[in-house]
Formats: sequence, C-alpha cells, structure tokens
Amino acid sequence: MNENKVIVELKDVKKKYFYPQGELEVLKGINLKVYKKDKIAIVGPSGVGKTTLLNIIGTLDYPTSGEIYYFEKKLDYSDEETLLKLRKENIGFIFQLHYLIPEFTVLENIILPGLISQWKKEDCFKRAYELLEKLNLSEKKYYKPFRLSGGERQKVAIARALFLNPTLLLADEPTGNLDQESAKEVMDIFLRINEELNITIIMVTHNWELAKKMDKIFLLKGGFLVKLEDT
Repeated sequence: MNENKVIVELKDVKKKYFYPQGELEVLKGINLKVYKKDKIAIVGPSGVGKTTLLNIIGTLDYPTSGEIYYFEKKLDYSDEETLLKLRKENIGFIFQLHYLIPEFTVLENIILPGLISQWKKEDCFKRAYELLEKLNLSEKKYYKPFRLSGGERQKVAIARALFLNPTLLLADEPTGNLDQESAKEVMDIFLRINEELNITIIMVTHNWELAKKMDKIFLLKGGFLVKLEDT
C-alpha cells in the first residue's frame, strides 16, 4: 500500500496556548509516522486541535515541545529560510475555504505559486494547462471564482496546491462547505492524485464516510492521536 520511505515523523509533539487566566494544552504528546503515498484521515470533535496539528505538520505553527522530522532530518524552527524552502518544495495546503483571489481568473489563481517561485511564464502556463486538464477545468480557465460552483472553486484550490508538485498534501476540512455530490467529486480527486502522482495525503475531516476512503484513520481526542483502523 505504501512505500517504506518516511516523509514526516512526529515525536511526542505537544502544544500549549498561554492565556492570562492560565495555559491550555491542546496536544499532549502526538506520535505519528507518515509514509510515502499514505492516505491518512484525522477525525475528532470540534475544538480538539485537529487544525492545530495539521498546521504544525505543515510548519505553519510550531510545537511547544517535541520533535518533527522531514525525510529523517529534524526541523530547526530557528531556521526560517529552510522551513520556507521545505513548505514551498514539499507541502501543499488545501483549506475549507478556497482562498482564491476574486479578481483573478481560474488560470491566474492556479499559476500564482509558479510566479512567486519565479518560474518562466511559459512553464507556468504549461503546468497550469496540465492541471486544468487533469481536474476537468479547462473550459473554465478564464472564469473568475464568482462564476464557479463551490466544488469547482475547491478544484481550483487543489490545482493551485498541486502546482509545485508537493510530496505531501495537507487538507483541512476540504469538503466542509460542499454539498454531498461535490464532496464526493473532490474526494475522488484526492484518491486519484494519491494513486497517479504518488502524493501523500493527510486530511482532517468531520465526514466519517470520507474518512473511510483513506488508508488510515486516526482519532484526535484528549490531546492524543489514536489509530482507529486501516480501511
């Protein structure tokens, strides 16, 4: 199912928030190994820290204590330049809200990561056309987001996240705002890119039916991650 290469590993990761009235420990000791081509769902009640955990895995947030390894190398949080390089080259993010730029067309939204990374413009367009074709969006490339359905907007967000060909895709409630049919279509895309592009996926979801489509399901509860089952 998955290859032996470990993409990311968390060792006893804890996260505390400090408030005037006291401290709140959200994550109390997370241990997780993520292998190449894994499909992982993280489920749990609202407010238990699923998004916090995903942000820590994606280096958008830092743990209070514990260690995180990418490709068997320990992250150094004082080295922001290396963290930025890691995010850019290896991690794609998809959120519940698509965060498309409303003034930009579908095509312009998709090529943004390439332009930011100073790709040649012709290379940006070539990559964008490949993704548009793969996600059945070619006919909508000149549309602005307001003309798209919720499912189509999320597909554009997926294309943008895939633009730099990440090793790991982190998805935070990616179908949370979608109807059942659109959610199924988006989920099918995740399964397809995992299979065809060998991209590892970690998805936070409330949707148990979607979670069961992943290879591994973990419950986050009480600050700890518990493996439920292999599907």
